[in-house]
Amino acid sequence: MSTVPSPGGTAEPVGATGTVGALVRRIAGKAGPLYLSMLATMAGGMVTAGALGNAGTAQLAAYALVIAVFNPVLMVVQGALRGSVPFVAENEGDPGKLAPVVRDSRWLALALGSLGGLLVATVPLWGRAAGAAAPTLAALGPYPLLMGLYVVVASVQASVTVLLVGLGHNRAVLALGLVTAVLAVVLVPALVLGPGPVPAMGLPGAGLAVLAHGSATACLSLYVARRVTVLRGWPVGLGAPRWAGVRRIARVGLPTGSTLLVKFGAMGVLALAVARIGSVEAAAHQLLLVVATFVFLAATATGQSTVPFTARAAGRGDRAGVRRSVLAGYLVVVPVVAVSAALVWAASGTVVGLLTDDPEVAAAVTALLPVLFLVVVADAVQVLPGMGLLGLKNARPSMYTFAVCYGLLALVAVPVAGAGGLAPVWTVYAVATTGLVAGQGLAFWRLSARV
Repeated sequence: MSTVPSPGGTAEPVGATGTVGALVRRIAGKAGPLYLSMLATMAGGMVTAGALGNAGTAQLAAYALVIAVFNPVLMVVQGALRGSVPFVAENEGDPGKLAPVVRDSRWLALALGSLGGLLVATVPLWGRAAGAAAPTLAALGPYPLLMGLYVVVASVQASVTVLLVGLGHNRAVLALGLVTAVLAVVLVPALVLGPGPVPAMGLPGAGLAVLAHGSATACLSLYVARRVTVLRGWPVGLGAPRWAGVRRIARVGLPTGSTLLVKFGAMGVLALAVARIGSVEAAAHQLLLVVATFVFLAATATGQSTVPFTARAAGRGDRAGVRRSVLAGYLVVVPVVAVSAALVWAASGTVVGLLTDDPEVAAAVTALLPVLFLVVVADAVQVLPGMGLLGLKNARPSMYTFAVCYGLLALVAVPVAGAGGLAPVWTVYAVATTGLVAGQGLAFWRLSARV
């Protein structure tokens, strides 16, 4: 029986992991650490927002202004860098072929990170042109510049993360995520609020803390990638850029980043539409999104974990293996999301009570939980074929599907909100995610047939 190298570096029979049951176990084992890493990252972000919430209203508003640019920029960069995962997975056992892919990915990270960092650093100009309040602009200080530098650092770290995911070293990703979360919990409150002898620095302190722990984690990531992967002892410097290789990754990854940008833009329109209804509806909408994000994270982790399996099967010309990897992903994520939704439903009183003490907001959230669960389940289902398309190195159908479904959602959000309130808005949101299921599924089925 022929063999292929496993992510751990040892050869294993091709057929040994080909059954759906075996793939389910392997994908679940890879998705678990990635899921926990995402939770740790979210916890670090919540610490930053919480610390600034106690530092002053103007500083919190300035933070929100920068983050409004920072989040979509980082989404696009991270999404684009996922384009390297199939190339990494295909060459996991050959450091001679893998090293150029890693260099190309890092050059793409530096190029996109520098452009994104420039956009973030110039937030004061964007904010002034958009009519941001003078106290908010005055509170920015050096924070945009610090966060612009952090975009470059985070882009380099993201290039290492996709390398580790592509090689199956998801436990290393978890370890790095935990280090980042611990550093954020320690540094952000210390520099923002200044407990004890440490002077309070406010918003600039938050920027310094994020840049410091990001730089430390990026350096640690580069070290880990050299120690635990097949590249150990292999020279992987930047060298001269191979723009053909960079473009090859960008052609696969940029459509993925664009899908995230389209979704982010549509959700921004949705938030504005709901804000026009009233403060209760706006607060309930935000809390529904918080619940949806936590339930949906498992789908994101599972989807990313399936990409290497899909890419390796496609590289072998194994059409059945390509489809089996996505099916196995479904068998992992659908039960997890369904059980998570059921637990939230069963403990809805406690969960909603932890998020708000306003009875009107709590009632609005509770009433819409069934629609929220429909949105989350549909969103989870569409992720798997979308990641399958990434594994096939053709994410353009995903971009087109997102543009149609979320574009229509953005177009109808304001009139629907004005005519019917929050419930119809979430209903059309559910329709949009259901459209993604159909579009992504059909595109994956058609393209996988060509393997």
